[in-house]
Amino acid sequence: MDRENSEFVIPTTFIESLESQAFTDFLRSVNEKKSPLLSITLPIAGIDPLAALELNPDYDEKFYWAHPENSISISAAGMVRELKATGRNRFDKITDQTVRIKNEIQAYTAIQHSMAGPLFLGGYSFADHNVGQVWKKFGAARFVLPEWMLVEIGNFHLLTLALEKNGRAADDIYQEIISRITDFLNLAGKLQHTDHNQDIQSNILCTLQAPEDHKKWVSKVEKAKKLIREEKFEKIVLARSVSFESKRELIPTVLAHKLREKYPACYNFMIQRDPQTSFIGASPERLASFNNGTFLTEGLAGSISRGKSAMEDASLAHTLLNSSKDREEHNFVVQAIDDNLKPFSDSVEHPKKPQIKKLQNVQHLFTPIRASIKEGVEIHELVEQLHPTPAVGGYPRDESVPYIQEIEQIDRGWYSAPVGWFNLKGSGEFAVAIRSALLHHNRAQLFAGCGIVADSDPEKEWNETLLKFVPLMDALNQLNIAYE
Repeated sequence: MDRENSEFVIPTTFIESLESQAFTDFLRSVNEKKSPLLSITLPIAGIDPLAALELNPDYDEKFYWAHPENSISISAAGMVRELKATGRNRFDKITDQTVRIKNEIQAYTAIQHSMAGPLFLGGYSFADHNVGQVWKKFGAARFVLPEWMLVEIGNFHLLTLALEKNGRAADDIYQEIISRITDFLNLAGKLQHTDHNQDIQSNILCTLQAPEDHKKWVSKVEKAKKLIREEKFEKIVLARSVSFESKRELIPTVLAHKLREKYPACYNFMIQRDPQTSFIGASPERLASFNNGTFLTEGLAGSISRGKSAMEDASLAHTLLNSSKDREEHNFVVQAIDDNLKPFSDSVEHPKKPQIKKLQNVQHLFTPIRASIKEGVEIHELVEQLHPTPAVGGYPRDESVPYIQEIEQIDRGWYSAPVGWFNLKGSGEFAVAIRSALLHHNRAQLFAGCGIVADSDPEKEWNETLLKFVPLMDALNQLNIAYE
């Protein structure tokens, strides 16, 4: 590439990476090794990862992951390889496929960083099989090695490209790398010419819940309480959904932007399966974070609204901390996580009493949990052990979860299931996909649930689901939605 005649100057760090002896040695080894896949990670000039997705409209598959307060953001597009599985052994199957593909990838990273190198992006469905008309597009377990991935950590940016070797010589591969990265760098120029006044109004037609839906909900809660009295289980989480229809196609990246702006303390995610179908959300709940043998998770159960003043907010937090119903529900979650992690850990640590996690519109009982994981344990083993936690399933798990579908009568799909990423070095992070919606063409199906215990009040639980619909409803409303 002619630097003097290029529209944009490539950053010095990028040029130094390509001219380094390490990269020269990597290209030489490409001719010698038989690895069918290549992965190249280089530092790159800063660009908003979500904007990069919007500036690459031709990809069917897109992925976005961000936690603004933690200063991390990931965007990716395209598919070079996929890992997928269904059935009771799906977690083990994903682990096995990961081991196999690890031996197929030859990777170069210009810098040593935990986020450098290829990542696999995706998740699992709530149940072992995922057969809903729209949900089946996502599968019961599916992770993608994307064509390109942009990682933003603070003010630092990394671009990872994945490509098939296809028997090509190093010179041909080098030219493709230069071409693809140059195209990516030129996205910055498109930002200067973008029409910032795009018409993104959706004119949503709201499908409101009919009165009989409230009656059905009360009946479902009472049925769950009856089973609790019969000692079938101690807690079960029931969810419901509400749908909205628009006169126009919904734009998932615009919704993702609204969510990350308003919910920076949450895991904001978008998994676009095709141009018409996406799963999107802003989850406050981390399921699993695994790096160098340290595993982080949390108990998040028990909810109450935010106050309109500091005094009211503090009073509501005090009420939540002293609610026997919510403390009982929360303790089920923490105890289950503790029990599930112990066989895989040298130690599990957490505070004896819960804290309060305050979000934009709700506050939760919250217990951070840290575990030191035994050598040889894979992240998917841990995800399998934790999913579903009592915060989205029930307690005891084996006794309560089989009743969920029977009582709920909705298709959860990937709602309340693990979504996130992992790499080939044993690290990864997953959130519980709550506060989420399935987008398909001009339809948005929102999901929300709450934990039912012996003394649950159906009316209060109904109101709690309304509170949990707020994040996605707000994001839709911010698109200048006009209810008709």
